[in-house]
Amino acid sequence: MKRVYYILNLIVFLFVAQFLGCKKDPPSYPVGSNAYVNNWILDSLRRYYLWNESLPKKVNKDQDPQLFFKSLLHANDRFSYMVNPEDPGSFPKSNRNQFGFDYSTVSSADGKLVFGVVKYVYSDSPASRNGLKRGDYISKINGQQLTAANAVVLQNELLIGDKGQLTLAALENNSLKDIRTVDLNMGMLVEQPILRETFHLNAKTIAYLYINDFSRGIAQSAMSDFTVFKNENVDALIVDLRYNPGGQVAEAAGIAGLISGLPFDTPFIIYTGNKNGGRKTESIGQSASGDRTLQYQQVLETGLKLKEVYILTSATTASAAEILINNLKPYVNVITVGETTRGKDQASFVIKDMRPSKTISWEMHPIIYKLSNALGAGDYAAGIVPQYHANEFESLPLKALPSLDDPLIQHAIGLIGGSKSLDKRGASKQSSVSSLRILTDSKREQTNQNILHINN
Repeated sequence: MKRVYYILNLIVFLFVAQFLGCKKDPPSYPVGSNAYVNNWILDSLRRYYLWNESLPKKVNKDQDPQLFFKSLLHANDRFSYMVNPEDPGSFPKSNRNQFGFDYSTVSSADGKLVFGVVKYVYSDSPASRNGLKRGDYISKINGQQLTAANAVVLQNELLIGDKGQLTLAALENNSLKDIRTVDLNMGMLVEQPILRETFHLNAKTIAYLYINDFSRGIAQSAMSDFTVFKNENVDALIVDLRYNPGGQVAEAAGIAGLISGLPFDTPFIIYTGNKNGGRKTESIGQSASGDRTLQYQQVLETGLKLKEVYILTSATTASAAEILINNLKPYVNVITVGETTRGKDQASFVIKDMRPSKTISWEMHPIIYKLSNALGAGDYAAGIVPQYHANEFESLPLKALPSLDDPLIQHAIGLIGGSKSLDKRGASKQSSVSSLRILTDSKREQTNQNILHINN
């Protein structure tokens, strides 16, 4: 009996020893090597990435980290990116960051006329300090005439340099006439992220609020504007998000609260992640307080408690701006005017090395959640289609914002009931350049870089 017991123990010992001998230790990579960084990237994506089940089993971890990261992204992922704060060259570039303006290159229907249209100039920027303004026409970039063939190339040239030159032109009789050049040098810019106006038309008091983005603190800043609107007893509100590429979900929730006055516990947003992340619902108060820039009770004291809001949109309305539209809909009649939005129904949070002995400098911004409103409505990857279509390029030159001659503002005011006053004004249209086709849009590129961020 003892002999049998001894033999059984020996067999078990040998089996365990064989099993342990075959099991491989986790790979150890030299700190700072590509493999070391890429191993961290892969492990993080396997835990958080929305499409983590599509990640490849076998990978080459010796690649450049940014190339490695891009190679792992799902075919449906249009927005995830990674940057290294220690390497400025790893950050996405934009006209806004370089020079402080955005423009579109457009062509006439027959393709014979191609020119740039300045859409937005930041209030204190290299562009504004050199006299560039909304509505200016660009005939040349760095001395080269804009054409359908080189529009993208010339836009990229502006982004890779720290200086550039624009040739401004007048548009006369369906042709361009050069009038002056503007030299641009990369420099500091100060934004005016919110513009406020009140229109008194047809015995109606109409509030207008332009919001340039949803960066941290925007909702707190907007409370003073909503206080003005509240004191003026406005009849309607127009929120202009046409150039808003998004930002923080907390800021979108804060503005939603200022518009609606919804109680703290009102369901606002549903996050759906992978099997690790699951599904969670967050109230408007929780969301608005997420980045700790405001107290939701202040929002309730300041909010307008509207049952209807008019929102202006374009193809560069994205991310948190789309959240404001989609997630107000269960509670407020949201009337959209403009063009179909960008279609970012996804969110991220920053993934970085949080250890005291930080050995990885890279920061990832991968897509982690799909988004929907309190009713479960989402899936707007193709964009949110406006109820009323309007194109700001149907009336040239573009007017300074806010202007009653702007097609989007004019259309919204007409819906509100101020159209009789507008009929007397009339918009200044340039009929010789009808049916313009957009070839490039510098602001659209920025929307690719703005992922809706939540606080993890």
